[in-house]
Amino acid sequence: MAIVVSDTSPIRALHHLAMVGVLEQLYGRVYLPEAVAQELRRPGRRFPAFEPGAYPFLVVESPRDEARVRSLEEKLDRGEAAALALALEHNARYVLIDERDGRRIARELGLTVVGVLGILSEAKGRGLVPAIEPLLRRLQRELDFRLTPGLISEVLRQAGE
Repeated sequence: MAIVVSDTSPIRALHHLAMVGVLEQLYGRVYLPEAVAQELRRPGRRFPAFEPGAYPFLVVESPRDEARVRSLEEKLDRGEAAALALALEHNARYVLIDERDGRRIARELGLTVVGVLGILSEAKGRGLVPAIEPLLRRLQRELDFRLTPGLISEVLRQAGE
């Protein structure tokens, strides 16, 4: 399978929905930089802690090019910067990231971006979830996930809901 690297937000959202396992079903292994693993382990007050090591398909690996990480940190947080650097080092098929600036910079670097909505859509397309609308609503209501009505409509249209 192709290499997939993730930032914090998609894993955090899937953990909240009790759906982290869907990543293995869709992508096999998913690589996380150590900075992302630390954000998941020590999330602050708003989110519960999450131990990536509980899922053998989540592989923690730090990028080797620390200078690239520091350069990306001028525009992004540490986890996002490390995820993009690791994705570039591995020539990853996808980088899983939700934040607008991170997505924009990932595309500028030539990376293919997939967010939690894309993950849920792909899971629905493969029959791993029956419907994504209730999941989107939960993300909005319970995690204050920012989704515009137009984006929701488009995702649901593409998913056949």
